Amino acid sequence: MIYCDPSFLFSLYAWDDNTEAALKIYSADARRPLIFTPWQRFETRNAVRFAAHRLRRVGRAVPFQPGNVFKRMDQDLAAGILKHQELDLVETLRLAEDLSDRHTELLGSAAVDLWHVAQAVLLEAEIFWTFDSDQRKLARTIKKIRVVL
Repeated sequence: MIYCDPSFLFSLYAWDDNTEAALKIYSADARRPLIFTPWQRFETRNAVRFAAHRLRRVGRAVPFQPGNVFKRMDQDLAAGILKHQELDLVETLRLAEDLSDRHTELLGSAAVDLWHVAQAVLLEAEIFWTFDSDQRKLARTIKKIRVVL
């Protein structure tokens, strides 16, 4: 299965400088579904709302409609392109803490980076897609995910 962190999901469903790359990566790999946890849903939807707010605040046009982004995500969830996955909160926190203990002082991993990598490991993702260089570095360092892009 494929784990996409919210930076990738945002680019795939909304519009930003990484959208073209996200679409290319997504189109090149026919394996589905994409893992979709409640945390990914919350963080991605909040990122869409926050990006719209920030663009409007500085007087720029918003190149996406948040409602349409959420509708597409819901449609992909219903179609099985995104697959809802639940994780045990305590187990995820324990693994994130373990990753923090082993890697944060060396790599400078933020809590949310540890959280996403822990989720991917616990869900046995074979592939991890992100546009966050810190998450990518952590995911590659632990060597528990076969492909990290």
